[in-house]
Amino acid sequence: MDDVEPFLRNIFPDRPLTPLFIDRVRQRYRRIGGKSPLLEITRRQARFLEISLRRAGRAMEVSIGMKNWQPTIQNTVKTMADKGTKKIICLFMSPFSTRATAQSYKCSVLQAVNNLPEKMETHFVPSWHTHSLYIDALCEKVKEGLSLFPSGRRPFVEIIFSAHSLPLSTVKDDPYVDQIKATISVLMQRLKNSKWHLAFQSRGQKGEKWLSPDTEDLLKTLARQGTKEVLSVPIGFVSDHLETLYDLDIFLKKKADDLGLQYQRTPSLNESPKFIEALTHFILLPLEQTDRELS
Repeated sequence: MDDVEPFLRNIFPDRPLTPLFIDRVRQRYRRIGGKSPLLEITRRQARFLEISLRRAGRAMEVSIGMKNWQPTIQNTVKTMADKGTKKIICLFMSPFSTRATAQSYKCSVLQAVNNLPEKMETHFVPSWHTHSLYIDALCEKVKEGLSLFPSGRRPFVEIIFSAHSLPLSTVKDDPYVDQIKATISVLMQRLKNSKWHLAFQSRGQKGEKWLSPDTEDLLKTLARQGTKEVLSVPIGFVSDHLETLYDLDIFLKKKADDLGLQYQRTPSLNESPKFIEALTHFILLPLEQTDRELS
């Protein structure tokens, strides 16, 4: 809990944070168990990915770097360089690789690499938002979510794909929303006969327009239209953290309960075997391409 304030100051370095705001966020972390599981989950993902790569014949070290917390991207890159690493492949833990989602991570990596005394070859895994292996992993979780409803009611469940909201100024001329819709389109070819909606969650407090509809507003609309069951799918999130465990599991569920809706959320991908298989493929792809070029 003591880390909440410095974490928030990393996220909002140019914004004055009031004690009330910090305490409000701290209470949300308290509601999900007193800390975020994101770092632990990411470490497990890295460990399983390393094992999977080794089984595929690639003995590679998998390290993690965080943009707003420890271990930072800068420190991770320096540690790798100190070990003698000459080449890195960077995988953003988001299926969407757009300016709005990945650019700041990419800049942090490149800045860290440029600060090294010796050159380090750097490659970035491209967007994988419609890759069949990622869709396989996502489809498995959506089916798990649907199984939480009585079998006779599953055909009537309406799916809410919930993506992180961003200011409209941030996504202007950015493919963020288009990539989300492309993911949903490919996924829904597997999940036939399911009614779905796209909404946006975790909107900030800035006095500007954000992506819409908001998830809470959509719940109200669905309730007025007579919907009885909804399944929330946190599209784009690959790990449990505050935005799933509080924003969806506590805040949004309470809103759904108050509206008389039966509400469930799909389990997150976390370290599911299908997801680790997908990550393994994304890493191996550029390596195999390099091997072909060399041969």
